[in-house]
Amino acid sequence: MLARNIRLRTVYYRNVFNSDDAAEVVPALLSQMDAVSEAELGYRLSDFARALFSLLDEVRARFAERLDREEILRQGTDVDEVVQSMLDGSEWARRMWRKAAACPLQQKGRGLAGFQVAEMLCAPLFTFHREELAAWFGEKISKALFSCSIPLGSLTEEDLQRVYLANPIWERPFVALTDDTLFLPLPVLIVSFPFAIVERLQGANQKLRAAYARARTLYLEEDVERIIRRSLPSAAVYRSVTWTDPDTKVLYEHDVVAVLGMRVLIFEAKSGKLAAAGRRGGLASLKTDFERLFVEPGVQASRLEALLASRRHDVSLTDHAGETVRFDTSGPSVVHKFGVCIEHFASVTSSRRLFRDMGLLRSDQEWAPVLSLAELRMLSERLDTEISFLHYLTRRATADDVLDFVADEQDLLSLYLTNGFVVDTRGLEGRQVLFLQADAAVRGRASPRTDRREFATPGIDLPPMWSLVAREVYASNHRHRFDILISILNQLPGSLHAIAQKAQRWRAGTGSKNGDTAVCRMEIADRVFVVGVHMTKEPPLDERSWADTARFIGHDLARQFGATDCVVMLRVRRSSFLTFDGISFFRFMRGASRA
Repeated sequence: MLARNIRLRTVYYRNVFNSDDAAEVVPALLSQMDAVSEAELGYRLSDFARALFSLLDEVRARFAERLDREEILRQGTDVDEVVQSMLDGSEWARRMWRKAAACPLQQKGRGLAGFQVAEMLCAPLFTFHREELAAWFGEKISKALFSCSIPLGSLTEEDLQRVYLANPIWERPFVALTDDTLFLPLPVLIVSFPFAIVERLQGANQKLRAAYARARTLYLEEDVERIIRRSLPSAAVYRSVTWTDPDTKVLYEHDVVAVLGMRVLIFEAKSGKLAAAGRRGGLASLKTDFERLFVEPGVQASRLEALLASRRHDVSLTDHAGETVRFDTSGPSVVHKFGVCIEHFASVTSSRRLFRDMGLLRSDQEWAPVLSLAELRMLSERLDTEISFLHYLTRRATADDVLDFVADEQDLLSLYLTNGFVVDTRGLEGRQVLFLQADAAVRGRASPRTDRREFATPGIDLPPMWSLVAREVYASNHRHRFDILISILNQLPGSLHAIAQKAQRWRAGTGSKNGDTAVCRMEIADRVFVVGVHMTKEPPLDERSWADTARFIGHDLARQFGATDCVVMLRVRRSSFLTFDGISFFRFMRGASRA
């Protein structure tokens, strides 16, 4: 079954990136090896990649020009200039126009006849001549483009037997009509297989291969860092973080570490390639690649998680610039682990079940969800506020603990944007959820906001009172503000609404004179998030008094509900504050405060 699924992915799954990301990422990645490629090939592979995407843009421009031309012909006004340009550029057009030229047509008739001719002129949209390619990109790039072509009629019947799992057009997207004419029948191949195209140009040259491997590694780490810095502007972000184990003296490295209050996000970048044998369903190759690219990130990140849990004061961590990584030492850190790769098998490798079934992951072994670079970019684009991006990552890190699923990242993000990851875990117990064409919410382009510090929670519809509370907490300098926000966002909207109604009725004079504490609870994986709103008639004497009261309530909630992440909010009946009169956060070890 696994081999079959992998083969289906190889046959049908296409774009690693969308066209905009591909045009940005591929040349930028290859620019890391410009010196080597220019020395070995005589041209820069980054320039070659830019040429490929320029041809894609040229096809788009030609299509747009054709639509404009057809509209003029359809309207039947000023058609002679358009008709003449078609005749000058195409022998086929001149042949087709002979009968029309022999007829005494009015301008409207010439326009309709010209429109039919224009509809037949598809080939010029995808045809490029050596002379124009050399003028655009230079002789060396032009020659390289021709080397990525298949001569017309050269494929044999034997070649077609291997076409599904090793299609030659993935590496050579052009057809050479003549020695000086290229035809690009499927421009999307440039977006789908840019790495396969440039890897073929490298051949067996070891210098190029080594430089290419280094370029993939460096670019992936740098781009992950850029994405995290942009998406989490309040976080301290470090790249190439190293530390030495005080017992074994072994040096460990983590690619990108982001510290946001008490939360630590670890991203392990894996730039390796999936072997061709694995893409064809070879199980031995798949096991090797899967362990190296998709299982190892969890193992690596778990080392740092264990260090932070037990010996954070014994070790100094520094990044590539020599800057010391600073953690909040006032309490235990909550660690979220992720792997980031350049390419993977989408829904096949998005959950941990496959790796457990293959024996690559023990049931008690730590797991880091694997995202492709394109998926991480998509998350940053769609979740364009700091709090929404952070909250999604915290939920994604535990998605495998909440449900057993077969889905790619687009499906999971669509679920989040639809209902904020609200899942009936009891109803799904023992069942596997298969997502089929469930990514409608993330299709098309998005226009992310410039200021990621704006407060918005796409996918989560907070009740009005809680929206005001969350906005105020986010704008504050409370050292637990992100912990408070995550705890609130993890609650069911209906539960929050019920608390808001109860608080409103109490402030209106109903309910107990001595106040009450309204509570909602949500269990997610190994954590229990509890939000309690304490309503009282008289305000506390001072901040110290509120701190003592909140601590007592927090421990009581931990005892009653098993809270690990607990928000205690104060509401005073005659208060002038619209949102809250005090708010505190407490973190407990699970079961530590139970009776």
